[in-house]
Amino acid sequence: MSLPDDSSVASDQLAEIRAAADRLLREGGAFECFPTPVDQIMRAAKVEIVPLQLDDGYLARLRQKAEAAGTALLSALSKVWGVFDPKARVAFIDPETPKNKLPFLKLHEGGHAVLPWQSIFGIFEDCRKTLDPDVKAQFEREANVFASEVLFQRNTFTVEARDLAVGLKAPLILAKRYGASVYATVRRYVSTSDRVCAVLVYDPPVAGPMGTVSMLRRAVTSPAFDLQFGAYPWPGAVTPADQFGSMVPVRRMTNPRSLALTDANGDRRGFIAEAFKTPHQTFVLLHADPRPIRGIVLPSSVVSPYS
Repeated sequence: MSLPDDSSVASDQLAEIRAAADRLLREGGAFECFPTPVDQIMRAAKVEIVPLQLDDGYLARLRQKAEAAGTALLSALSKVWGVFDPKARVAFIDPETPKNKLPFLKLHEGGHAVLPWQSIFGIFEDCRKTLDPDVKAQFEREANVFASEVLFQRNTFTVEARDLAVGLKAPLILAKRYGASVYATVRRYVSTSDRVCAVLVYDPPVAGPMGTVSMLRRAVTSPAFDLQFGAYPWPGAVTPADQFGSMVPVRRMTNPRSLALTDANGDRRGFIAEAFKTPHQTFVLLHADPRPIRGIVLPSSVVSPYS
């Protein structure tokens, strides 16, 4: 089963988060600066970043401090990467945090500091499940949305993405430009697109009784895709013999291939699919094929020699 959505907020909250992100980007002089100057933005937010090994003993002392002060505490569910102390405006970041996650994590902590209604919490802890994300708490979703809005400089990313040819090369180029992880960039690329598209994020393949199996971690769809297809029933596990599993690269990438999906009205729609693999996940990007459906050939179970 794929992870639940971690970045949906009500429309009024989204408007306030975007306004806060816009103010901070302007105060930090970050618009049109590439890669997005995260440390400069954090200074504008008056949040100090302190590297600190976040061991269990330290976290226990923080919890005791919060309880003694009569403040609420949002407990982490797994390995803690960051803790934010709003009173001191200090974000403690574990030095072992993967480098590509740091920009998003710092801005996520900045969201806790900048969004004024979050002051009811005394200490925030952010864990792997927040960043990968699997935490349902409202404030965590808001901080995730804030981090994405700032990291991708509001609509700047969307405009630049629209000017590039549709396909996986676009988010790979933009990830380097904005200083973001591929994971965060591909999600932003699809979720803000006006095209009919989707990205499927799979965990690394593992051996199964019938061959390798890839488990779906997350499916992200564009608003235009949702309008046409509704809640699409993506399979939770795929093999190389499956329509989507055949896209999982043996090496780094697969060449674009054609496939078809059935929309909410029962009509078959053509798509172009291409995939990119990292050590931690595989991305399968699907975007609408403008060609007539009769020109589409469903993928076979044979993996391309270019995979």
